[in-house]
Amino acid sequence: MEFPPFTWLISLRPGQFCMSRFVWFIVLVVSVLVVSVLACDQVVAQPVLSKTMPGAVQPGKSVELTLQGEKLDDPLQIWTSFPATVELMAGPEGQTDQTTRTCQVTLGADVAPGIGGMVVGSVAGVSEVLLLLIDDLNSVADNGGNHSLENAQQLSFPIAIDGISEGPQFDYYKVACTAGQRLSVEVFASRIAAEMDPVLRLLDSDGNEILMVDDDEGLGPDGRFSHLITADGEYLIEVRDNQYRKSGRYRMRVGDFPIVSVPYPLGGRLGSTARFEFAGAGADGALPVLMRIPDAVRSGELAVNARFSDGNSSTTVRMIVGNLPEEIEIEANNERELATSVTLPCAVNGRFAQEGDRDYFRFPATKDQRLLFRAVSRSLGSPSMVVLRVHDGEGKQVAETSVSEADEWTLEYTVPVEGMYFLEVFDLLHRGGPAHVYRVSIESGNGFSLAADTEKVSFATPVNTGAFALTVKCERRGFEGPIQLALDDPAPGYRLFNHKIPEKATEHRVIVGVPEHSQPGDLHVIRLIGSATVSGRPYTSLVHTSAVVRARRPQIVFPVGWMNGILRVSTTSAAEPFYAIPAAPVKFERQSGKVDVALTLERKNEEFKEGITLLTEGLPDGFTSEVKSEKESYTLTINGPQDVALGEHTIRLISYGEFNGTGALLVQDVPLEITDVVESTEVAEQ
Repeated sequence: MEFPPFTWLISLRPGQFCMSRFVWFIVLVVSVLVVSVLACDQVVAQPVLSKTMPGAVQPGKSVELTLQGEKLDDPLQIWTSFPATVELMAGPEGQTDQTTRTCQVTLGADVAPGIGGMVVGSVAGVSEVLLLLIDDLNSVADNGGNHSLENAQQLSFPIAIDGISEGPQFDYYKVACTAGQRLSVEVFASRIAAEMDPVLRLLDSDGNEILMVDDDEGLGPDGRFSHLITADGEYLIEVRDNQYRKSGRYRMRVGDFPIVSVPYPLGGRLGSTARFEFAGAGADGALPVLMRIPDAVRSGELAVNARFSDGNSSTTVRMIVGNLPEEIEIEANNERELATSVTLPCAVNGRFAQEGDRDYFRFPATKDQRLLFRAVSRSLGSPSMVVLRVHDGEGKQVAETSVSEADEWTLEYTVPVEGMYFLEVFDLLHRGGPAHVYRVSIESGNGFSLAADTEKVSFATPVNTGAFALTVKCERRGFEGPIQLALDDPAPGYRLFNHKIPEKATEHRVIVGVPEHSQPGDLHVIRLIGSATVSGRPYTSLVHTSAVVRARRPQIVFPVGWMNGILRVSTTSAAEPFYAIPAAPVKFERQSGKVDVALTLERKNEEFKEGITLLTEGLPDGFTSEVKSEKESYTLTINGPQDVALGEHTIRLISYGEFNGTGALLVQDVPLEITDVVESTEVAEQ
């Protein structure tokens, strides 16, 4: 007898509840409970880092952080995206399933404020990245009893508050202000991946609304305001979730800082010293910054602090840094005849001062020159949706960006004839204003970009044999040559196999092996880069993971740059081998030019049903190999030149398999003897 789930219960009439149906009901309930338990086990099978108290660390200070989450058991290691000394306090000996831990985090005074990240790892796996602030403000916690005007929590600002939204119960904070004083408030919620859409209100002491802010055109859901106080007294700040959801964490900063959206220009050249102003609705009076840009910045972004000359607090915005010369528009350049002249390659910076504004840039280009234009605006806080057009010397439009769902658009164009060309830049909706700043990089020549084609960027791998595989997508722009993959800032002992993307390939699978002498609980965060020589010059690209980050952290409208490309790896306890592939010494008869080596996959675990990947390394110069498989049988064909010298070599046979989501790597040294043709016994006897 079959019963569609639950439908038979709905149709029962009194007296119809028979024993068989009772049994089915019990089975169904038990099944649901088992599935729920398994689901819960999956959720907490690895460490979970849900928040820290306080929700920030301070440059130049040592801060005690309380970590909150699940399975924070020893041995526990901590990684931070920013330079810091982290000392983890010992937990209760032998205790498991710990939900809180304490650590001391010390930062140098030169660590820039902004959004940082923390990861914990143990033998159980690795956590997601928890975002927290690097903040120059002191912290206090939401006291939990501030849900009415009468019980508003008193603040002495400048200060930052770590709070939790309570659904229909709003949070209230009280500040004493004097006439002429500036009161600035900004909330970090979506920017730190919190499930909260904050709404802010400023009230007078009687609860009358002075102003309300919700979404910000540059930040997204996170709100902010700056108000010049007109009369002495106490003022109230109200914080709530726009959808009245509970448990969303937030960090609210209260001070006298300017409300700025972006620095201007939006970009700086590595190794240079440049002056930056600030743009935004409340940027008037913000002090310009003279800044020495480091020679190398892995994330491609830097934080810039904005403050007033008499201010006691600051706010932080982000800028792009790279190797291109930075050019700034020369007004007025809103007509082709008034275009700002630039020389390629470069990055052009400008702003749409008023509605309908557009900017033109003039540059010479040669026949068959390949040009790539990349606009940056919204990802750094500008609301502009930048459209690009290219015109030839006669003013004829020859190319235009395709409007898509992407946040920022690019344009490729190959120059048909030598001459002068023009770049036209404008906002899609023809908007303008103080915050509408943009940067367009213009690079010439061929190149490529790399991205990880995966939904997974964290890996728990057993010690010694642990490994994981990553498929890398390659977008080629006129370059068809091979690309070498490597670790960016290599972690000691990590090994890459099959790390050369063949020429013309647009997809490639690389295998990453953990250090051979790793310990259970070791934690590393690594990145992969690809490098090649393109048109006679070195060219590199990070293996991007931005699409994965956006998919996994949809709360963040525009993730910060350091999140892109990171792969989180923890080592777990040793695992039982689930396969083997024995290999005997190989004889290569050079006259034949090849040898076929028969290999058989031995399944050590009968539940392991998948195949494996076979690779070779260390072949003599001029040799190649390929693998064909059929069920448990693998044929390794080694090809080589017929005039190769006789001798003995050692090659490496590398195999990789995955079982229950865990990768295993076996590396075997195999003798390879290069010989002449071995005569048969009959021929020898004759």
